[in-house]
Amino acid sequence: MQNLFSTKNFSVRQALYRVKGIRRKYEIITKSDTVLIIPVLNNGKILMERQWRYPVDKYIYELPAGTVDKGEPPKKTAIRELKEETGYTAKSMRFLFKGYPAPGLMNEMMYFYLATGLKKGQAKLDKDEVISLHPISVSKAMSMVKEGKIVDTKTIAALLYYSSFLNTERL
Repeated sequence: MQNLFSTKNFSVRQALYRVKGIRRKYEIITKSDTVLIIPVLNNGKILMERQWRYPVDKYIYELPAGTVDKGEPPKKTAIRELKEETGYTAKSMRFLFKGYPAPGLMNEMMYFYLATGLKKGQAKLDKDEVISLHPISVSKAMSMVKEGKIVDTKTIAALLYYSSFLNTERL
């Protein structure tokens, strides 16, 4: 394997693999694992973020998420990221599922959590983060997905999971 490029957040390496008897070069992004949190307020609404995303040059609606620090358990990351981005702490942080967001390109694993019993506090945003909080009903969030107003695929996956398996609100 040959390392082609490295940054603080990821590296790109090239590897040779034999697939069906044919040798082929693959470029693979090695990236830290991440978490996503579905914060459910006591009134049943989901706490969404409207965040400026530099790569797409616009604000998008997302659920809180962040990078797992080296050696940090994903649940601890979820607790930390919820507090940093929203100011909320959770009485319960329940693991839901995990998955690869882009397995054809990178090795990142994403862990999804449900946060309930929320208590409001003070957010501690990174200097480059621009986030506003928006409590949104599940039915409104699903309408926003259908209308193309929520375009972040990790958020869409989490909302679909929540509305399909956990939600008590009628859609």
